[in-house]
Amino acid sequence: MTGTAAQKFNTLELGRFVAAMLVVFCHAAPETSIHAAAPDGPIFGGIVFPGPLGVQFFFVLSGFVMVCAHHADFGHSAAIPKFWWRRVCRIYPAYWLALLILVYYLHGGMTPGITLHLVSLEPGLMGPHFNQEYIPAVWSMRYELAFYIILGLGMLPYIGKPLLGAWMFLTYWRWCWRWFPFTVMPVHPGWLLAANGFFALHAPDFVDFYQLYFMAGLAVGLLFIRRKLTARLWGVLAVAGAVVLVLLLPGEGWGITYGTPLHSVFMALALASLIGGLAGLERCSVLRLGGWAAWLGAMSYPLYVFHMPLLLLAAHVLPLGLFHGGLLYLHFSLTIGYILLVSALVTVLFDQPVQRALRRLTRRIWREPAAAMPVLAPLYSSNPNH
Repeated sequence: MTGTAAQKFNTLELGRFVAAMLVVFCHAAPETSIHAAAPDGPIFGGIVFPGPLGVQFFFVLSGFVMVCAHHADFGHSAAIPKFWWRRVCRIYPAYWLALLILVYYLHGGMTPGITLHLVSLEPGLMGPHFNQEYIPAVWSMRYELAFYIILGLGMLPYIGKPLLGAWMFLTYWRWCWRWFPFTVMPVHPGWLLAANGFFALHAPDFVDFYQLYFMAGLAVGLLFIRRKLTARLWGVLAVAGAVVLVLLLPGEGWGITYGTPLHSVFMALALASLIGGLAGLERCSVLRLGGWAAWLGAMSYPLYVFHMPLLLLAAHVLPLGLFHGGLLYLHFSLTIGYILLVSALVTVLFDQPVQRALRRLTRRIWREPAAAMPVLAPLYSSNPNH
């Protein structure tokens, strides 16, 4: 990474943590309401927290961050395995640790196929027979992995960018063809229908409408790295994104659903504008947050993957009865505190140390490819900058 791409924007790190907390509240509130004694009813009057909005934010942010961090890698085949390896190192250690909690309780349903599906986080390539999730929240990570695979292929010399463009075209056409100018014709091209049918059957996660969020992040990320806008223009972009976001939220039940695919296009662009604007304002030193925001951002991933296993663990270890009034809210507060505490410990004692160790290993492998990975040495030595 070079220039601003190497910078970590604390405003976006804080946004990452807030998005993770929306997902946590979305799942923890119903679990707490189970313990409500009649006639108290569910906690917070049964309000559903906007967990889907947090997931949408994650998707757009991922597209934005990936293009900012790796825009210089496009056209360099040697950068692809390095990029994929870094994504593996970032995603799997914490996920596998969280999965161990669920496997302990649910190992009876671990067939070989389901085991491979769960451990690999494969993005829908095994077909609809393997769609079970032991950690419900990680369904989104399969779409993220599909995006990483496509983005890595997009780094190929000569054909990478056309492949990336074809993926964007096919995905957008698949979900928004009624509004796509080229497809107002009464007959759709046969090759386009065949491509759509193939991906829908064999690789649906790669062309699902959730990928539209990643695309919006990519688009604003390109704007961010190629245009040095003034702080005022970044502020206008952030405000415009926030305003459009508020206008669109009623169409998604204020963030509790994902809306239609066409609605998702505008939602993704609004979130991307907000993210790009906030990053631009921080780059211009208008927004300044301390290291605490970066630390909360680092905790967001363990928080995301661990909160559901921790809820299950608490329910089995501490089978509680029914609560009235303030005791129910105390139970909810203690549950959130317990999830935050364990997630913080996982971040400090496992996730961050493992990430540092893997980064050191990665630097050693790529610095000494001939000794560490002799089979791939010619690939890595083809570009000394990567």
